[in-house]
Amino acid sequence: MRLLCALGLFLALLHVTSCLLIGAFNIEKFGDKKSKDKGVMDIIKEIVLRYDIILIQEVLDKDGTVTKRLMELVNDGSDQFRHISSEPLGLSTYKERYVFLYKHQKVSLEDSFQYAGKPHDFERPPFVVQFSSTQTAVKDFVLIPIHTQPDSAVQEIDDLVDVVAAAKRQWNNNNIMVLGDFNADGKFVTAEDWKNIRLLDKNKYFHWLIATGVDTTVAAKSSNTYDRIVVTTEMNKGVKEAEVFDFKTQYGLKQKKAEAVSDHFPVEVELAEKASKRPGADDLPEPPLTKKRKPSV
Repeated sequence: MRLLCALGLFLALLHVTSCLLIGAFNIEKFGDKKSKDKGVMDIIKEIVLRYDIILIQEVLDKDGTVTKRLMELVNDGSDQFRHISSEPLGLSTYKERYVFLYKHQKVSLEDSFQYAGKPHDFERPPFVVQFSSTQTAVKDFVLIPIHTQPDSAVQEIDDLVDVVAAAKRQWNNNNIMVLGDFNADGKFVTAEDWKNIRLLDKNKYFHWLIATGVDTTVAAKSSNTYDRIVVTTEMNKGVKEAEVFDFKTQYGLKQKKAEAVSDHFPVEVELAEKASKRPGADDLPEPPLTKKRKPSV
């Protein structure tokens, strides 16, 4: 485990020079039992340390105890991370929180709101957050988290368009990112279903950064692209690259150990650095250099 911690720290330090790294991680059944498992929590800590902002889903935390344990672990006596959390959400007795952890020296939390919408639009309605950064090509940006109910994934993904519109009205901001466990593959969203999803925009206003066919699941015998990151055209101008973080391979974990952490890998996106002015340059910011990403869905 000492070697794992050292490796995790090294990998985290590799991202110190990157502008801003945002992740979304569905930690399967992240409740009281898992948050007391030191071996699992050490791995979760190293994953969290990798990011400047990370959305954690499937947090089973009625009174905030689980989130408190996580914050104490990742801060380790410091004040590096702060957090903002939704209330427990769900239409049944099974309820989850959306939790954002962020490095407050790199980003500022500006505002948030709990999306309501029509009854039964979402099993777990998005808890929408606006951040700002002076270091990124996109200064103010909105993050919309989602963990769909698998059997309603098509409808919920389609309804995310309405959440994007609500966020625009709230803050007059078009720099918007939707991220999380969409359950957007397999039997939950089939090839035929995509025609009924407005978020897959034929006019390419929405850009899907994690393409279908990229495995976001830990299971050895299956491959699905459940977890996604989708951005508006305005937000896409500030994106450098996006990918899946395979912590099993990166940390050299055995299958059983990786599955003890979660059944999902994090998905992540790096924002481009704010362009610096050259002598005599125009006042308009320079376009960020972007790596070629895999084609969208």
